[in-house]
Amino acid sequence: ITIEGVRAVVESGLARVALDNRWSGLPRVEVRRISRASAAQRAGRAARTGPGRVIRLYTEEDLLRRPEHDTPEILRREMSQLCLDLHAAGLRDPHALSWLDAPPGEALEAAEELLHRLGALDQAGGITAFGRELAGLPLHPRLAALAVHGGHEGVAAAAKLAAGARGNAGQVEAQLRRMAPRRRSVMDLRKAYLLAFPDRVGRRVKGASTLLMSNGSSALLEAKGGSEFVVAQDIEERPEKGLPVVRQWSEIKADWLLELFPGRVEARETVEWNRQAERVEAVSGLVYDKLVLEESRGAMPDAVLAAKLLAEKALEAGLNRFGDPEVIQELQARAAVAGLKAFDVEAGLRGLCTGLRSLGELEQATRDGGLERALLAGLEPGERKRLETMAPERIELPSGRKAKIRYPAGGPPCVGSRLQDFFGMTETPRIGGGRVALVVQLLAPNHRPVQTTQDLAGFWERLYPQVRRELSRRYPRHAWPENPLKPG
Repeated sequence: ITIEGVRAVVESGLARVALDNRWSGLPRVEVRRISRASAAQRAGRAARTGPGRVIRLYTEEDLLRRPEHDTPEILRREMSQLCLDLHAAGLRDPHALSWLDAPPGEALEAAEELLHRLGALDQAGGITAFGRELAGLPLHPRLAALAVHGGHEGVAAAAKLAAGARGNAGQVEAQLRRMAPRRRSVMDLRKAYLLAFPDRVGRRVKGASTLLMSNGSSALLEAKGGSEFVVAQDIEERPEKGLPVVRQWSEIKADWLLELFPGRVEARETVEWNRQAERVEAVSGLVYDKLVLEESRGAMPDAVLAAKLLAEKALEAGLNRFGDPEVIQELQARAAVAGLKAFDVEAGLRGLCTGLRSLGELEQATRDGGLERALLAGLEPGERKRLETMAPERIELPSGRKAKIRYPAGGPPCVGSRLQDFFGMTETPRIGGGRVALVVQLLAPNHRPVQTTQDLAGFWERLYPQVRRELSRRYPRHAWPENPLKPG
């Protein structure tokens, strides 16, 4: 519209934008900053018939930071009312429509899911007779369902909720009374609310103002007392409170959920973790969507579920609680030397959880090398033989002593013993089918290292004579032969 004589525009940079409450889907209006394109359009109103000027009540820097264009309304609105209109017009699949700006797929799917839950669509995705009744009312499908199910009271309640976005509730109510279908029997208005908001059921947390919602989230209901179960119609986002706040709700009975939605209430047997006792407990109860209606504890848990949960908590607690990390590391190093795949320590721990319920029981089962034994027991017979042959725990020295082989992290395997135990060993001992030379640590009678080498033959030839002279004076009672290649 061109208005003669306008030469200046005072522009706030703000606009009232139609949005939807993400909890209820009901429309609301919010003041938001406009885009650069909208700002340019507003400025142009001062120059329709000649030069003009725009006075912006915000800085140029603010303008430059704004998005180039406003988000199309279809990309920010809740889609259930539009989807219902499309179904009423004969379009079964809104995804198939050639949209100018295609709405998000998840928004369409959420809208279709809500219409199914309201009874507006059948299992095949076609519109029902009830859905056509809803489509005949100029309301969001939730409010239309409230008006139809609740009769006279439902119309008044729907008008009140709709008036939050449309204006005068009396005008809306009068219009609805002319349009809403008349039904002979009228249900309890609270049931009508439940049928209109089936996905907004909440249960009060005892002794708190928190509601656990059927969609898995939480909200605040600051009113004290009343029924344990409620259905929320209006929820406001309140970041300063940490949780959304329920502004309007109705009290309901848990039995109504089974009466009205028998397919969504299921008996569930599961297990839960008792953090204080560090124990798996069996939990049985009735669940509506993600909301527990009632539950009991104490029975023996399912063995498979208990083992799975116990293993998860054991891994969270850390493997070091159930096995010596050095011993497990040596097992992994032995497997590498033997050419075997690495041990799956987590799988071994999970296997030990079978038949157990608590971390205390698992600690008992893994005491004194239980986890290491479980890992070795998981090997095939051929793999176990290969491990013992290619990467043995001990090696027999010429003296007859069986010395332990150590497999340090990040280094070659090594063996240490008194120097006399190696008399008669001409070459450096090897494992891994001869591929891996051991690091030999030769000890004096006081068990302190004299030499560390991977070239035992070179030690006998070059260094032993000097070592013999020094140690024979210090330890004359020990044998120090001139020829160390003969067994002692």
